[in-house]
Amino acid sequence: MGKSKVSGIKVKNKFIRENWLVAFILIIASFLRFFRLSSLPPGLHPDEAANGLDVISMLDAHKFAAIYDTNGPREALFLYLQAIPVLIGKVTGWTFLNFTPLSLRIAPAIIGVATVYGIYLLGKELFNKNVGLFAAAALAVSAWHIQFSRNGFRAIMAPLALVFLFYFFIRAYKNGKMKDYIATGITFALGFYTYLSFRMTPLILIALLIYILVADKKFIKKNSKNIIYLAITFMIVMLPMIVHFIHVPADLAGRASTSIFNSETNGGSPIKALADNVVKTAEMFNFKGDQNFRHNVAGLPMLDIFIGVLMWVGVVISLIRIRKIEYFLLVMWVGALSLPELLTSEGIPHALRIVGVIPVVFLWSAIGLNWFLEKVKIKQVLPVGIALILVISGAAGFYKYFIVFPSYSEAHEAYAENMVAVAEDIKKQPQDTKLIILMGEYGTKTVDFMIHPTGKTYERYEVYTIKDLKLPQGHYKIYLEREWKDDAIKELEKIGFDKGFTAVPSKADKRIIYYEYSK
Repeated sequence: MGKSKVSGIKVKNKFIRENWLVAFILIIASFLRFFRLSSLPPGLHPDEAANGLDVISMLDAHKFAAIYDTNGPREALFLYLQAIPVLIGKVTGWTFLNFTPLSLRIAPAIIGVATVYGIYLLGKELFNKNVGLFAAAALAVSAWHIQFSRNGFRAIMAPLALVFLFYFFIRAYKNGKMKDYIATGITFALGFYTYLSFRMTPLILIALLIYILVADKKFIKKNSKNIIYLAITFMIVMLPMIVHFIHVPADLAGRASTSIFNSETNGGSPIKALADNVVKTAEMFNFKGDQNFRHNVAGLPMLDIFIGVLMWVGVVISLIRIRKIEYFLLVMWVGALSLPELLTSEGIPHALRIVGVIPVVFLWSAIGLNWFLEKVKIKQVLPVGIALILVISGAAGFYKYFIVFPSYSEAHEAYAENMVAVAEDIKKQPQDTKLIILMGEYGTKTVDFMIHPTGKTYERYEVYTIKDLKLPQGHYKIYLEREWKDDAIKELEKIGFDKGFTAVPSKADKRIIYYEYSK
């Protein structure tokens, strides 16, 4: 056997030895993000469907933008990624991808897995390989991250953008290589196309720059060429967003209506509102989490007990060692990315608004676990740590999301189970059937996305506009919102409709999800 062949085998074996564990973690992360993805979450929330409507505008009307506004201003990068599976379904006609909830959820699942790999790289770069692997394993099995990796909300992009931004930033700072500066500029700019909370990131970079200049006053002079390349690449990638803000400056404002400085929502005191938010946010990790079923399960803590305790150990260690740039970064990161939560006065704790701190939470837990195992003088720190995370947190994460979550009727309602059922039924109706929907406009975003390939249309009425409804002479079908039944029937009787409606039950637990009438 030749020397080159032998060396090639050695290199391959070395690569496998050094990376098999991260590959194993990524396999687990992939399983937890793709398992039953077509049916869990159980429905398609109108906010998710609104993304699908913008995807339709891309594919059918060739409308391309940096920010879309079907459901308020939303950064576009996530939508472009969602468009890929939808396009595949449209071109191939594959039923499972042809404008289905699954077609909008493949992209976030992939993004979730990529974030697990990103946090491994960042943890390894900031601290050591053990911390990187512990953080990756903890994130892989976290019910919090699993939930956002499986629904079609663009917020899942923020952790991905952040881990790679600071991975390249720290590499640039340590190594001074131009390619890392350019990568920092690109990832920094791309982050602004992900989610609103990413706009807090400049605060972290300003704090880091001050830290660096205090430690090395000649840093900018020594790295001026690289910094110029960073700035140029940043501006090139940001150009479409800058052009958009020039034309639509209102999109810079975000959601001021929910600010703690809004007297209509802060209870009369922004200081008290801020203090309450700090307490509720601190409690969400270990005691009382987000109560919105789109973000969490029944108000349970966002972290399991094991990871929750380790996180606070990591917090203490970071505060003690804050003079080191690695720990300073984590503290500043949490401070800046907590602001979208702390400065709003509704729905706190809110796991979606604070999604940008997820990487730090699991890096802190990894720091805590690594410190603990070294203190008790465990010889095999890495395998023991990984085993503890996968057994304890893995079981807790799987049970919380895959067993507990779908057992709640609120979970099905949170993802507009009723509108998905209406859409599926519309698909089955003969082409000449007149379709009438007595439901709110917001919910019908789900219907509009899912029935798009059929070309079918419907008439929609609110309770107060039923008086304008002209009952068709031929075949028709009416879909009636559950909560509207009594008021709607009174209005229907006024226009001569005296038929009975049939209750349609949930496939999950036989609850009535809407009413229908067919002629």
